[in-house]
Amino acid sequence: MQLIENLRLALSALAANKMRSLLTMLGIIVGISSVIMITTIGTSIEKTLTKTFNQFGTNTFSVFIEPKDYDSYVKPKPEDFISKEMLDELIEEYGDRFMPVIGDSFGTATTRNTNGETITLSIGSTISDEDMVDNTHLRGRVINYRDNKETRHTIYVSDLFVKQYFKDGSDPIGQSIDLTLDSGINVDFVIVGVYELPEFFEKELYSPGVKEIDKVTPATVPHDTMLKLTHREDPPKSYATITWNTDYDMKELEAQLTDFFNKKYAANPNFEPEITSDQSQLKMISAVINIVTAAISFIAAISLIVGGVGVMNIMLVSITERTKEIGIRKALGAPNKFIRLQFVTEAIMICLIGGIIGIVLGISGGMLVGFVAKQIVSALYPDYIELIALTIQPSVIAIIISVLFSILTGVVFGYYPANKAAKMDPIDALRYD
Repeated sequence: MQLIENLRLALSALAANKMRSLLTMLGIIVGISSVIMITTIGTSIEKTLTKTFNQFGTNTFSVFIEPKDYDSYVKPKPEDFISKEMLDELIEEYGDRFMPVIGDSFGTATTRNTNGETITLSIGSTISDEDMVDNTHLRGRVINYRDNKETRHTIYVSDLFVKQYFKDGSDPIGQSIDLTLDSGINVDFVIVGVYELPEFFEKELYSPGVKEIDKVTPATVPHDTMLKLTHREDPPKSYATITWNTDYDMKELEAQLTDFFNKKYAANPNFEPEITSDQSQLKMISAVINIVTAAISFIAAISLIVGGVGVMNIMLVSITERTKEIGIRKALGAPNKFIRLQFVTEAIMICLIGGIIGIVLGISGGMLVGFVAKQIVSALYPDYIELIALTIQPSVIAIIISVLFSILTGVVFGYYPANKAAKMDPIDALRYD
């Protein structure tokens, strides 16, 4: 009952001096809203980066060959590079845990549909795996490691190519198409899977008004198959990109990958492997964003101290104005702790209401900044807006901390005036004019 009575008295005192109460809250409102807006923007940037990265897949390791001693750098020889045989050994040893990303462009190829219309394909090659299918896959399967190892004539095409080639709407999976490569070679490939051509990709590739039949669509075939057909060799490289199966723990796989390449380069006097992952890089970027956000938020939070001093000042004024009221309450037997609690409650209410208003304004401001940012990106880079997974997300932790900090500010800066009121002599208080 005492708490409810104190709340009622606090709200009555605030209502009696609305403008003064609002001005007192202003420092708290500015401080809290600044912190919430900054943390909302920081959290939103972090989430946007994470979602955008995830759209392109973040389950990859990058393996680089670095000199052991830069001061005595020697030019790498072919045997110092990462070879295809080395990557084959990795797959043989760890099975479906790892899959090298080996790809190349092999120009274009043409074919004809049943209507005799010419269709052009952009041919790329890959070593892929069925356990690592991306979110654009529609049906069938992707090119897998066995396709590549056995140099099969399999091909992975887009849904747009299916519309171009199969005018009768028949199922493309398992059907053979005759391709003429840039070199003039004619070769049959069997369609094993279909993917959805992303909308942004179509906008980027084709000018407005281009007929559907004239649109060149990307297709993927086994890497070693194309090397064999074009009589090319795949030279060793100073780096390798390796995807990992997300069914397994990333740290465990990173340790296995590190151990594998360390063994391969243990006898190499000049070079050693350096392994990084997309996720570790993303975590590093997120950590930097969080540090910057925390630093700026701390600077913005300084205004809360100014707001707290304002609360203390106004409470001292309020106590002076209500000296007789305090004297009457004490004369009627109110103990010091009740007087102290009354004014501390009033200070807490000022800070809490100011904090809530600040939180609402901070979230609104953060969302407004996000909306404006989205409009600017849409206006400047309309072709890339679909690639950016813009996310506006207020920081729940910052909101909770802000509420608690508001209450703490009320307690800290309201205690001294409240204690001063509690220690008043009732006779002197009643005589105050």
